[in-house]
Amino acid sequence: MTDLILHKHEKYITEDLNYYFSGKRDINNQIRPNQDIYSLTLNSQHFNIDFNDGKEGNLFFPIPAFSIDRIYIGISFPLFANNWGSSFLRYLLTRIKSNGSIILPVYPEMQAAEKNLWSRSILEDSFLSRSRWKGTSNIWAENDGVMSIRVGRKWPAMARSTAKYLFAQGANIIIRNSLKNSSMTNSESLFKLGNIYWDNANNSAIVERIIHDFFGRKQAVSMCDIGESNGLIGIECLLSDYIKIKQLVCFTTENEPLLDYKSLVNSFHHEIHDRYISVNNTKAETLEYLPSYDVICLIDCLSDNTSNENIDTLILKAWEKVVLGGILIIKDEQGIIDDISLMLASFGTINHYSSLVASKIIDDEVISHYSSTIAQELEMENRDKNNVFWVIQKAW
Repeated sequence: MTDLILHKHEKYITEDLNYYFSGKRDINNQIRPNQDIYSLTLNSQHFNIDFNDGKEGNLFFPIPAFSIDRIYIGISFPLFANNWGSSFLRYLLTRIKSNGSIILPVYPEMQAAEKNLWSRSILEDSFLSRSRWKGTSNIWAENDGVMSIRVGRKWPAMARSTAKYLFAQGANIIIRNSLKNSSMTNSESLFKLGNIYWDNANNSAIVERIIHDFFGRKQAVSMCDIGESNGLIGIECLLSDYIKIKQLVCFTTENEPLLDYKSLVNSFHHEIHDRYISVNNTKAETLEYLPSYDVICLIDCLSDNTSNENIDTLILKAWEKVVLGGILIIKDEQGIIDDISLMLASFGTINHYSSLVASKIIDDEVISHYSSTIAQELEMENRDKNNVFWVIQKAW
């Protein structure tokens, strides 16, 4: 029997395993893993994997279809309850055997909503399988804080997400890159591609939550995505079922061959239509494309500007383009944020959002987490505000 478990980083492995080996979580020995369970992490560069080699492999290793008995989601693993997370779980279903299962932590409803993590009701909404007909459900309740997903009477639908494109086209992207760029090995390309899309999964989930908090689920908003991911954050928000983007303008470049944004957008043509616009010039020119925006994102893009004057100019231009009632979202290296914090404070009230979970940070208010290590990191984040998302709403 082959069991796998997914971790955020190797430093969380012991705590993740203890969660599932604990008698508290598995009183009846229903879901306890095998002792030789194999760990996959986001930071590992080990791709020449044999599930008996005693090492930690990389999460994006191309696991053969229908070959694994059970896949466990570690409590450290940052999998949000949105389209990206649903697509990822749906992909994992194609890696397990017909009688296999995916086992994951679930939170009580209120705690799950607070962090945008998985609860029983959200799982059942995303993987419907027992509405108005008889048959085996996709969702099984196991024990306190644990549920499993299996292939029931029918396969659940694949959610619209950049994850869907990654798992469908990732191998082709790697092959094309290897044919064009002999300087990178396939392992290096796979590691880089996986991390690009995983960073997007986290950043877009938090941006999605911010937009939902300020505009709700139904209000249509315009968005400008200025970042180094060729619009991945904006495209993920455009595909979201939880917010409504009426127009998206993205800064794009041809500098990263692994980020083929044209192929990505073409694969969702029927969903996106004419709501997506790419601008392959400067960041300032991208901001100028529309007269104004409800949402402007400056995510991990300021460090490319060579001077504080250039950074200040870009931020001032972005703030000028935000409509009344709109929001500016900024996240970047902490040193840069420290340099611009006084300018941001002059714009108005600053809201901070966690980079670890999709939650607004309220001073001295605890955000709970099943992982005690991440709970400590959340406590430090609340205190220091390091690497958080800064959100400023333009007053009416």
